[in-house]
Amino acid sequence: MAMASSSPHWSRIRRALRVLVLALPVLMTGCRSEQAGPAAEARIDAARVLVGPSGAALELDQSLRFNPRMLDALSNGIALRLEYRLRACTGRLQARPALWLRYFPLTQEYELRWQGESVGRRFERRAALLAALDRVRVPLAPGMAECAGEVRMQLDRAALPAPLRFPALIGLEDWRLRARSDWSAGAPA
Repeated sequence: MAMASSSPHWSRIRRALRVLVLALPVLMTGCRSEQAGPAAEARIDAARVLVGPSGAALELDQSLRFNPRMLDALSNGIALRLEYRLRACTGRLQARPALWLRYFPLTQEYELRWQGESVGRRFERRAALLAALDRVRVPLAPGMAECAGEVRMQLDRAALPAPLRFPALIGLEDWRLRARSDWSAGAPA
């Protein structure tokens, strides 16, 4: 008898869960539009190869506008990772350097550091950190400077902490920041 009385109960729970799963993206989109503010935008205006005695780099003039949610996360100590996907020599050579943006609350400093480097550039204000992103030099792997290529920049949503990663990965626009550009082969400086 207990089985018969619990069966309608479980079917109502399953039905409610299905409705919730179908409504969740709509509910989350509604929350986003009220809290996010202006959308994030990214553009790479110019990309040129610089070859010097210390190696080759891809100098990018870029315009990055982070939305308020991204800036709040950064100011609260959540690191943001910008990934640069490089393809050169018709895709034969590939690299994925990453640039970390961090805030250290104890020292009240912002940091801009390439992944793998032990020391980054420090800034007292967030505005100075964001201004430094207008022109960056992406290190190139050996052989990449000799031929034309493509660069794609994006905010790495998978690098966000778990509570932010799930909403970012299911498609909310709040965490989308990407740009693309081509470059020509470089000449020695």
